[in-house]
Amino acid sequence: MRHQLLATSALFSLLIAMPAFAQSEGASDGEDDSAIIVTARKREENLLNVPVPVTVASQAQLEREQIRGVDDLQRVTPALEVSQTSGGETNGGARIRGLGTGVFNNSVSPSVAFVIDNVAQGNLSFPLLFDMAQVEVLRGPQGTLFGQGASAGVIKIATVDPTGEGVKIKGGFEIADKGTAGAEFGNKVFNAAVNVPITDGMALRVAGQWQRETGLQRNTFTNRDNKVTDFGVRAKLLMEPSDSTKVRFTMEYAKRTDDAWNFFTPVQVGTDAATNAQYAACGVVPSARAELFCSQFPNYQTKEVFGVSVFLEQELSDALTLTSVSSYRKANAQIESVDFSRRVGAPSANNENIQNDSEQFGQELNLNYKGDGFDIIVGGMYQKYTFDTSPLVNKPFNQTTPGNRTGFSVCPYNGNFTIPFPFPNFVNFGCVPFVYGIGQPTVRFTHEDTKNSTVALFADATFNLSDKLDVFGGLRYTHFKNTSGVAYDAAPLTFGSVSENNVSGRLGLSYKASGTTSFYASAALGYKPSATVISVNNPVAKFLKPEKATAFELGGRHQAGRVLLSGNIFYTKVKNFQAQSQEIVAAQLLSTAKNIEAIKSYGFEVNANGKVSDNFTVNAGYQFNKATYAKGVCANDDVDLIAPIGVCDGLLGGQQVRNAPKHKLTLSGEYSIPMGESLELFLNANVVYKSKVRVEDYVNPLFTYKAHELVNTGFGIRDTDDAWSLSIFARNLTKEREPVAYLGNTAEGIRGWPGAGRTARIVGITGAFNF
Repeated sequence: MRHQLLATSALFSLLIAMPAFAQSEGASDGEDDSAIIVTARKREENLLNVPVPVTVASQAQLEREQIRGVDDLQRVTPALEVSQTSGGETNGGARIRGLGTGVFNNSVSPSVAFVIDNVAQGNLSFPLLFDMAQVEVLRGPQGTLFGQGASAGVIKIATVDPTGEGVKIKGGFEIADKGTAGAEFGNKVFNAAVNVPITDGMALRVAGQWQRETGLQRNTFTNRDNKVTDFGVRAKLLMEPSDSTKVRFTMEYAKRTDDAWNFFTPVQVGTDAATNAQYAACGVVPSARAELFCSQFPNYQTKEVFGVSVFLEQELSDALTLTSVSSYRKANAQIESVDFSRRVGAPSANNENIQNDSEQFGQELNLNYKGDGFDIIVGGMYQKYTFDTSPLVNKPFNQTTPGNRTGFSVCPYNGNFTIPFPFPNFVNFGCVPFVYGIGQPTVRFTHEDTKNSTVALFADATFNLSDKLDVFGGLRYTHFKNTSGVAYDAAPLTFGSVSENNVSGRLGLSYKASGTTSFYASAALGYKPSATVISVNNPVAKFLKPEKATAFELGGRHQAGRVLLSGNIFYTKVKNFQAQSQEIVAAQLLSTAKNIEAIKSYGFEVNANGKVSDNFTVNAGYQFNKATYAKGVCANDDVDLIAPIGVCDGLLGGQQVRNAPKHKLTLSGEYSIPMGESLELFLNANVVYKSKVRVEDYVNPLFTYKAHELVNTGFGIRDTDDAWSLSIFARNLTKEREPVAYLGNTAEGIRGWPGAGRTARIVGITGAFNF
């Protein structure tokens, strides 16, 4: 309660003080250079008048707060939470207002859509972000314009476009070393971008980033730190052959390598003496830092993404514009070995020698007509997504020796691999019989095949009822089809499929009270399609019903000088929420997809963004969000230890959903001090406050993380013309131990997934140049 009162009081004090301070600085008509232009409704509009709850982060803010990946975006707005595990969830890992993807399966559509440079990423999102121009976070169902992957919201990212204004070179670095100046892990980042005009109306921009994170986890058995390496490069060619034609070609490539990491590491000891003895023998001391684990052989996996897109904007007349977005994306994940164990001396659960291949093609066409007193967008889109698994190497199935197994297995090592003291009794063991309860053998390769296709037609319009009052709304028709198959070893695929049609939409009113104040109210229907889920645990197809969301919104904005104030109240009910239960059976994790009858999310948000003075910039937001499960929802607590399989261990009905703090505050700002004509000192800070957060669907309070603050700060010097800067930074200054996720049970102990800058502190230096 103390944390909540302090955070709320601080924000409201700031909101009260800002308007008077901002007004004293001059412009107050809302028409100066403080106007923020967004494309939240697929046309350029002043944010002040957009009847959609959207938070905007500018290029300066993104660079100031060192936004490097998807996980970092949750510092931008209190409505957004990101829970990425194992190098990035299949569906992006984002949750808005407590609503997100709860099933990590390739046949399931995301709840929060990632749209980068007008291209919907679908199930092929990638955690690396660089050379960004602006980020817009749209809250609530956005399916009318953005499709079935936007039932909870949209994260819309624009990267920097080429320009014909001369050759420009930009770059930067970040260096932090584990153990130096209090850093608990290491990180190195290098980025650069080059802009080159080619001819009149044609320009090229090439940008890239390389990042290596080390030491967030450590294997005590091999005495090695983990290492995560990200690399990305993007080329954009912009052609404007006439004032009415704009064509942008984009090509990008990204790769991530995870080396010597572990799937969840010990956080807290349990009651099982044998497990605790194994931890002690291997030098593992469970702690909130989630750093240490013990694994017999190293984990290694890579993920590559390639994409190409063509954006065309053609003005057919003064009132009519045609827009086309064509895109192709391909991803390949190579899993050489992933050890799901966290201790030596127990059956080892592994994925080995598996390759995942994904492809996605999309085409969207829309016409935007601006008439006298109204504007309307009509369009259509087609998208096809495929996912397939295959053996990484040509090896026989059912091999039991380490490094030669193909697929998922649970077994100790055999005589081909000698485990040294203190585990001599583990030598010469082969795979022990392990049964999930439905008779599968221990070692098997799971072949999965998924195909999703979507055809949609949509229309969105705004009509001016008067100079101040508008009515807006839209409809979207979607035809969705999914076919999924699974096979074990070399057996034929077993298929399941769904095909369905849906109509969703929204309707609302917006009122411009003055040139600086606007209000809006809306109702929307959200849709997330059905899915066919078949997993290694169960070869029988599980059909998930489609999610249907009903949402209501009431909000407003006020421009106070150079500060934009906004607020809204919201209510959303999602029926047939697609979720996943985690059950610990015979010391192994089993996951089962399911529909939850309903989830409700309601509350309010307030935000303030802009320049309080020439030297002081602030971005602040607070959200109260009551997001709860419907009655009768079962918890996942220790299924095999407390109750028979399939029997509830506890009820979550009426309780806060996972990864959804009831209170969240984000506050960031920068203050600069002139040092002569060409230099200035600057101090920036970012504080994120969260009330207690359930990190797994357990009723056991050990799986709810306490209220806390994450504090990030930086101090440095720069050229006033932005030619260069140099600063010292610290993220998670107070060494908070917020986990990304928890897993485990009270017998074998809790395991956690650590997050860079969330579970561990990092301190280093960063610099940039621009000329």
